[in-house]
Amino acid sequence: LYIGGSRMASKHPDLLNAIDDKIEMKIRNVKIQTYWHTMGRWTKLSYRQKIQFLMDEFHLSHSRIEDIIEGKD
Repeated sequence: LYIGGSRMASKHPDLLNAIDDKIEMKIRNVKIQTYWHTMGRWTKLSYRQKIQFLMDEFHLSHSRIEDIIEGKD
């Protein structure tokens, strides 16, 4: 499977885009969990303030943020 400018990239762009999207989502979720744990240890922000910060930073809903920090992603 040679992807860098190869036949694979031109034959299956939708598949590669789906894989890219999935990887980006996983990275985003790890960032959210890292922010959450860091804010919990190093700040005095309330639960609500931390959730609001993450909602603003990542443009996600309250329930989606909660799912991610609880590992339901």
